[in-house]
Amino acid sequence: MSRRVLWVGGDAYQLTHIARARQLAWYPPKRTRVVIRFVRQVFGLAAAATILGAVTANSSNQGAAAAVPGVLLVAGLAYFVYRLVTQLRQRPLYRLVLEMSNASTTAVVSHDARQIGALIRMIMEAIDNPAAEFAVQIENVHVGDTINQYGDHNIGKQVGA
Repeated sequence: MSRRVLWVGGDAYQLTHIARARQLAWYPPKRTRVVIRFVRQVFGLAAAATILGAVTANSSNQGAAAAVPGVLLVAGLAYFVYRLVTQLRQRPLYRLVLEMSNASTTAVVSHDARQIGALIRMIMEAIDNPAAEFAVQIENVHVGDTINQYGDHNIGKQVGA
């Protein structure tokens, strides 16, 4: 019997060991929550700048001390606006999860739910049909750090890999 293998990048999964392939979705936080969090952060930043301004008002070096709350306010506001825009632009992510007898593995992450669904159907057809072959090019989305602490290929944590 030939070994039927599913290749995803550099990872190989033996088709006979795949018990289930499924799609999981991650949806970004709701827009109202993101905006409410932004407003709270801006009010907190304004309060901190006001308190810092009151503390530095009695400073002997009035010019430099007076600029600190303003610089803090502008820098903090720029950071919070950047975070607001990036969080509002987030799109849902769809994961192809391969479940084997011993573990579940996320093989592919994409913004396109239909592409992940089609890939699941192709994998299931390949399991049923030993002669099936297919090749698909998917723009994989990388989410977070890479962590592998299993077996001989322990890489630990690779930040931003």
